[in-house]
Amino acid sequence: MVSSRSTEYINRKLAGTHMILLNFAGILSSEAKRGATWRDRTSHARQSIHSGVDGRGRDLTIYLAHGVKYGAVLEEGSQPHIIRPKNKKALYWSGAAHPVKMVNHPGTRAHPVLENTLKNNKNRLMKNVSDWWANE
Repeated sequence: MVSSRSTEYINRKLAGTHMILLNFAGILSSEAKRGATWRDRTSHARQSIHSGVDGRGRDLTIYLAHGVKYGAVLEEGSQPHIIRPKNKKALYWSGAAHPVKMVNHPGTRAHPVLENTLKNNKNRLMKNVSDWWANE
């Protein structure tokens, strides 16, 4: 049987772990926003990078995510593909010589800012949590 002092100690350590992860999530978010290598038009993709901690007790998960629909394309890139009109017979944009039935898109280069941010900080995060549990 575990004593109440031991349970209290573990609960304090778990609460502290949650706070460490929450603090670290903010650091990851800021670093990812600064490290984004894509060219901004509206800054919406950069501004909507967010992070946090999910779970409670012993099951905690730190996350870093894009907040835009096209976040996966920014992170992983895209293959060459054909763009066709959905609701009209042709595509047209300002500056185009004439409407076209399709566009051969060359694909998009990947900008893995979230992956790189997490990889660059993994050991530091593990050390912070490990040190917290090692100290009394």
